[in-house]
Amino acid sequence: MQVLSRLFFILVVLCACGILYFLLCPRLCSSLCWLSCQPREGKEDRLAQSLKTARFEGYISVPDGKPLAQVPCHQCAVVSSSGQMLGSRSGKEIDAKDCVLRMNQAPTLGYEEDVGSRSTLRVVSHTSIPLLLRNQSYFFKQSCDTTYIIWGPPRMMSREKIGLVYRTLAKIKEMYPAVRLYTLTEQTMARCDELFQLETGKNR
Repeated sequence: MQVLSRLFFILVVLCACGILYFLLCPRLCSSLCWLSCQPREGKEDRLAQSLKTARFEGYISVPDGKPLAQVPCHQCAVVSSSGQMLGSRSGKEIDAKDCVLRMNQAPTLGYEEDVGSRSTLRVVSHTSIPLLLRNQSYFFKQSCDTTYIIWGPPRMMSREKIGLVYRTLAKIKEMYPAVRLYTLTEQTMARCDELFQLETGKNR
């Protein structure tokens, strides 16, 4: 049962990362492909426009509920939490990407040679919040360049009913005003559930 639970959490996090990847990366890639077909004159201005910050309505900030604003990425690195990364010496390659997506409390300190040091986005399960709180100075105080995407069931994440996890996130924001915390809208979470069911054949 414990193995199935861990597999479920891993798959849902991968679904959330997949959605972020397809939202962030293809927009810029498409823009660059379009620009390559345009006359050289004025191309720089069009490129500058294509690099403008995009709004992602499916992810809203804590506590003010504003959509996630992010410059779309040309290349992304999605780094798993697996110990298989140890000894890979992929750190430089990972850090060279425009955006680096990590999962839950996967550490970078002490493993930079294998997994890199940058974290653009960190997708976190609601069950991993207590683990992040054990090392607040690392995850929230020093990681000022990281955007946290927190997902979980509506009863835990509800803003209207002030779910348990949402209350915890609000307190974190009070303690570390500079930290960027976002949650999934119910529609986006439902989309992740659909993807999970499509990939596994199971309805959680």
